[in-house]
Amino acid sequence: MDRFLIVRTSAMGDILHGMPVVAALKEKYPRCRITWVVDERYQELLAGNPYVDRLLLVQFKGGLRRLQDARCRKNWIGLVRMLRNHLFDVAIDLQGLFRSGCISYLSQAPVRIGFPRGAVRERLNRIFTNVRPRSIPPRSHVIDRNLALLHPLGIYTRARRFSFQVPPSIQESIGRYLRETERDGKRLRVVVHPAAGWITKQWSPKHYAEIADRILQAWDARVFLLWGPGERELAQRVQGTMRRSSHLVPDMGLAELVAFLGGCGLFIGGDSGPLHLASALGVPVLGLYGPSDPVRNGPFQGAYQVVTASPPCGPCYKRDCARPSCMDSIPVEQVWATLERMAESLPARPRKEERICKKGTMS
Repeated sequence: MDRFLIVRTSAMGDILHGMPVVAALKEKYPRCRITWVVDERYQELLAGNPYVDRLLLVQFKGGLRRLQDARCRKNWIGLVRMLRNHLFDVAIDLQGLFRSGCISYLSQAPVRIGFPRGAVRERLNRIFTNVRPRSIPPRSHVIDRNLALLHPLGIYTRARRFSFQVPPSIQESIGRYLRETERDGKRLRVVVHPAAGWITKQWSPKHYAEIADRILQAWDARVFLLWGPGERELAQRVQGTMRRSSHLVPDMGLAELVAFLGGCGLFIGGDSGPLHLASALGVPVLGLYGPSDPVRNGPFQGAYQVVTASPPCGPCYKRDCARPSCMDSIPVEQVWATLERMAESLPARPRKEERICKKGTMS
């Protein structure tokens, strides 16, 4: 088997969770060629990845209505042609949707691996796959669920390897931005990301503001408020509620985000793509969870902690809910106590009072 197709078109966190699959394939078959079908919005995450030889870009934003656009139709026709021209041996569907199954089937790969009954997201996906693992580890992290798709190939691993390539110009630009915020001395860089893909995953902006203020009062730190497409207003609400000064980060693409998070020392936020990216980069993470299960979708490596709402109806994975948000039941005091415990393991980052004592200026 020399030619593999990976189908995982979106979103940020899910693509990150698929990276260990291609690393495991390359380890088993060092000379194989791996092609990944991905939405063009997320191509920067995989650009330069040493385990991926080619990217095939699709356009899913806007759904089926996009097919009314001539450029989009041309893109899909070109994708189908490329799929058939590559003569894939194996297609691996990491998404489990009807549309991802279609892409796997159109590849004409004789072996099309997908999730078994009970683990697939959309049942119709199974009509497009012909090989499945016997089982998926119950209540396991999504990375382990993805790696289980390699069992039919005789690959059994739980190794979690990630690789990111950031252009030097972007690395220097982000480095310059971080240095400009540190003209009065280098401090612990704390990223606060108040948004999430679903509103049900979002903690209160007021609570985020209180936590950020406590960090700035007690720690020798700087707080950066992170936002993505459609999230700037929420980050500004947090900043406007704070009593102390924070940094609202500039607009960033995915490559800039990789460079930025890689230069920070702590990430705080809900279940979101940036949280999973921080975890993949080895940045200490404090994750706040309500409707999603941190066992399945939580941070997965490095120094991390999780605070959960633990409602009796959860984890429900609902994007909308008529009840009061379960995230609002997470108390600020519990989050702060968890952060204080995490501070003990952060490398060479004394609290303010410790720094003052060492300088001998405490009266």
